[in-house]
Amino acid sequence: MQSLDVIPVGQVAGATSSSHVVRIVHISDTHLGHHVLTPPRPISGNISIRRSNSSDVPNQVVDEKGIDAFEKKSGCLAETSDGGFHKGGVFLSNVRRSRASDYEIPCGDILVHSGDFDWSKHSGRIFRSDNFEEIVQLMNDFFDRFPHKVKIFVAGNHEGCLEKRKIQAVQDRLTSAVYLYNSTYIYEGIHFYGSPYTPFRFMTNARGFIRTSRKIAAHWREIPSRTDVLVTHSPPHGILDLGVTWSARNMPGVSQAFHRVIPSHPCETCGIIHPGRSHWGCPHLREEVLIRIKPTLHLFGHVHEGNGVLTRKGITFSNSSYASMKRPHVFDFYTGF
Repeated sequence: MQSLDVIPVGQVAGATSSSHVVRIVHISDTHLGHHVLTPPRPISGNISIRRSNSSDVPNQVVDEKGIDAFEKKSGCLAETSDGGFHKGGVFLSNVRRSRASDYEIPCGDILVHSGDFDWSKHSGRIFRSDNFEEIVQLMNDFFDRFPHKVKIFVAGNHEGCLEKRKIQAVQDRLTSAVYLYNSTYIYEGIHFYGSPYTPFRFMTNARGFIRTSRKIAAHWREIPSRTDVLVTHSPPHGILDLGVTWSARNMPGVSQAFHRVIPSHPCETCGIIHPGRSHWGCPHLREEVLIRIKPTLHLFGHVHEGNGVLTRKGITFSNSSYASMKRPHVFDFYTGF
């Protein structure tokens, strides 16, 4: 079992007990592990919310005995009889802890998958299929298992079978999720924008939605300034994007010997010495996000070793790659109405 932090974003300052909250669950890079991911186990008994007016004490989701439901071993968010979800995870507080197993996806209003649902056969590893119909059916089977009101999917570099398909052709077959391909989806006033591109790298055989520096910069410039939640497969450069280099992964002994002989210097991007690792993110995306778009939340994946959440210049960044670390990220988005 692992603990999950529910992170408040949006108009948290000045929030009241009547503030509107949308819970967003983020996963990415599930690859061949998607078939074992499951909805959370339900909490037995009647569930209610004890609201708090203190910035030091968060809301509580309690069972019929008054025990904090999140602290129970099998606890999770539970679906109510009226079809809604209890969203007492965060209220004027930094974090709220819930429980989930490595393969449980927490409940919420929106489930976002930011790409690399499966391995394509061009990846050089074990694969299922590059057949468009089969991949989309696997996606439908996956998303149909979860009770979230809306599921959003943005493709990654392993979804090459989707790249040459028209958006509507994919959406017509992907009946269980909203497919965002350089497009916007609005949910209760929150603007989601999704784009699948990643920068060109020599050491990869999975080349779906890969673009050179000049072409990818043009795509990022098309992202609307009014974007509350940006969903991309690529991370911005220098933000949760530190991945293992090809030589360190495929020739670890040679790589380690090289770094022993030739000392590494602090990285110009982050100032840290990280032999055998490099920043995979896109500099053009970083510039657009930090300077022009300034979304409340930026969700991405791609770099398996970069799983984590951080806030920079008022923007919350989430890399939720499942391939290396089984950790979904959960956000309560306060809309203020």
